[in-house]
Amino acid sequence: MAEPTIQLELNENTEGAPTYAAIDTGARFVGPDAVDADLTDAFPAGAGDADDAFFDNVAAPNDGELWNEKAGTDTHIQGAGRNTNQEVVRALETGGSDGTADPPALSAYDDATDAGNRTAPTVVVLAGTAGSSNIGFVRAEETTTGAPTGNWATQVHDANPTGGNELDGNNTNEVCATVLALSGNKLFNIAACAPHDSPPGLTAFVLAFQYTFV
Repeated sequence: MAEPTIQLELNENTEGAPTYAAIDTGARFVGPDAVDADLTDAFPAGAGDADDAFFDNVAAPNDGELWNEKAGTDTHIQGAGRNTNQEVVRALETGGSDGTADPPALSAYDDATDAGNRTAPTVVVLAGTAGSSNIGFVRAEETTTGAPTGNWATQVHDANPTGGNELDGNNTNEVCATVLALSGNKLFNIAACAPHDSPPGLTAFVLAFQYTFV
């Protein structure tokens, strides 16, 4: 059996009519005023412990956005957030080589080096804060076989969403229900919830698709 060739992609179009593009630099959660080539708008925090800030993109209020940061044109990913969208992140086996031996998992790390070394994240959006009960802001739920569960849409900043999981390196990740088949794919929705004590600033990270093969 050969090692599968995996490409991680973000849907740069709409739910139901996806246009997937590879993540070649990183995914970035930013504030609502970001534009291509200037992803420096700081993401907001809630005013108090009961006032969560969410990255729901098109929901009111539009607290923050997910972007695909690229060497070319940075693209706003409009489908992400606490909604029932299924086609946001795709892990695609492109090599036609083989599938995975066990159900794979989606997680996140500070950067590509840390992902390769399985180094625990330290960036605040993945490690969390005291206000988030040290639960990371970035969460994912597998959607290959259906829409996110109802609790995905009502998640809060200081608890893991039922059905999904925070993405915190090897500590916590979203494990798929089944193995990845030869030339198959896995789909996920991804969201972020910021607590009142989240610091402003840039929030770059990398997604990692972890798997075993034989």
